[in-house]
Amino acid sequence: MRGLYVVMCSSLVLFGCHGKSSVEQSPQLTSTLKSVDTEKKPGFFEQYRVGGFSVGGWANQKLGQNFKAVKPQNDQAAVVYLYRPDSKWNRQEIVASSLFINGDRIPSLLNNHYYWVELPAGTYRLSTSRPLAVQYFQKPKYLDFSVEAGQSYFIKYDEENLSTRREVSGPLIIVPERVGLNEIAFTQLKSESYNFIAEDQQTGKVRSKAQKLKAPKYDPSSDVQLIKPFKIWNPATW
Repeated sequence: MRGLYVVMCSSLVLFGCHGKSSVEQSPQLTSTLKSVDTEKKPGFFEQYRVGGFSVGGWANQKLGQNFKAVKPQNDQAAVVYLYRPDSKWNRQEIVASSLFINGDRIPSLLNNHYYWVELPAGTYRLSTSRPLAVQYFQKPKYLDFSVEAGQSYFIKYDEENLSTRREVSGPLIIVPERVGLNEIAFTQLKSESYNFIAEDQQTGKVRSKAQKLKAPKYDPSSDVQLIKPFKIWNPATW
């Protein structure tokens, strides 16, 4: 009986050590973003503000490397790809709509453009508003979404989708991975991306601001160009 008691105590001690080790190996990641109450709609200061703006595809015709899936800076990060396909509508835009995640401004999506953000598991608010110069008046459209550690997500910006114009999310649409990979494949990385995880996995240091992930220098030779082969006309086919 005494031997059974010793075995049970040893098992409990080992189980406790194992549980402690697991917690130490997988700490809860924190974000550099301020928290947002997704139960409430954007308030006065989200609608009326002064800030920067970006010119649209009509003036900004910058080129970038074609889409390539990324490995996040932290193994437990969720990667959210933001993209906007090429279209005549997008190419004619003069002032691009600004994007904000939990109130922090991130790059506007131009024509045929993508980038990504890295986030800890949690719930976030992505909002968009088009300014008049540096002054914002427009009631923001917003999308609340949740992410899980180690997963990838795709958010499309689409002003041409008439069915969403009256929705709260407006042009911001979460799309399935299969659809996202198909549509994002021909877009280009025209801006920096952002890592919003506070802890640096390599050094253990804690950041107070997001880490900017610069886009690689554009290499024209990397573009895939499809050329129609020349064929001599065969009159028998007329």
